[in-house]
Amino acid sequence: MSSVGRQQVSPRGDFHGMIGRSPAMKALYERVCRIARAAGPVLISGESGVGKELITRALHEESDRASGPLVPVNCAGIPAELLESELFGHACGAFTGAQRARSGLFAAAHGGTLLLDEIGELPAGMQAKLLRALQDGRVRPVGANIERTVDVRVVAATNRNLEREVVRKTFREDLFYRLSTFKLRIPPLRQRGEDLTLLAEYFTRHFSAKLSREIAGVGDDALSLLRRYPFPGNVRELASMMEQAVAFCRGKWIAPADLPEELHGAQAGVAPDGLGADLRETDSLPTLRAMQLRYINHVLDQVQGNKRLAAAILGIGRRTLYRYLQD
Repeated sequence: MSSVGRQQVSPRGDFHGMIGRSPAMKALYERVCRIARAAGPVLISGESGVGKELITRALHEESDRASGPLVPVNCAGIPAELLESELFGHACGAFTGAQRARSGLFAAAHGGTLLLDEIGELPAGMQAKLLRALQDGRVRPVGANIERTVDVRVVAATNRNLEREVVRKTFREDLFYRLSTFKLRIPPLRQRGEDLTLLAEYFTRHFSAKLSREIAGVGDDALSLLRRYPFPGNVRELASMMEQAVAFCRGKWIAPADLPEELHGAQAGVAPDGLGADLRETDSLPTLRAMQLRYINHVLDQVQGNKRLAAAILGIGRRTLYRYLQD
């Protein structure tokens, strides 16, 4: 075993619930521990499904705030008109239905860590109010006359390119620089080498125990199939695949036939059937916008129209997906 922080890293690379011993993950663990000892806001970026909430938990548990609360909030999952009240609280009678005062999530995270997931989906008006809260360390509940001091470390997470959003004027530049006092980028699964095998075996053991199955592990042919797949949904997608494989397995070892259909014939970097056909027709090359929409519709077809899952696989927020489909 080796130690990069308060928790030792096991030989299989188990660190605060994360599995991985690739050079990229070892470097990430080390950076997490260094940043945990500081106090400023942290911006975590990475594709959907890479484990941003697990990284936040590691940051929290490696910090001096470990005994305090860790409060996660999904900025895309709360209607825009309710976000201010959810984050900062509200006074009794502040709006219709506010029959009693509410403290809000900043107050709930006092002395601990507040995770603002999908920060890129935060409406413009809330961006300004969040910036002020970060700068002043105080929040004003909706309808209240008095501000409240809060001791909270904010961790923001996104699967979007916020630098590009700043250029597009959809995300405040001053808020971006405040949030990115410390930066962490989580590598996608396809860049983590041997970790794919570790994770596949881990999920096989996990779901075998959960489903009361006696499965020895993942067969070599099945592993070979997994290694050829690019995993756009990253670790979350792999976990779903292995749960299905364990349920379908008819022997002691996971075989190719137990894995989802999309893995069969998959090759890293190859577009799904039909998406690359137009690229061979040099007389009428499609626009980038057309190819984006075609791929989005392909993913939607694969998940039977489930927009939440499609957005996760595409690595964009649901609101961004809706904008693509409406334009």
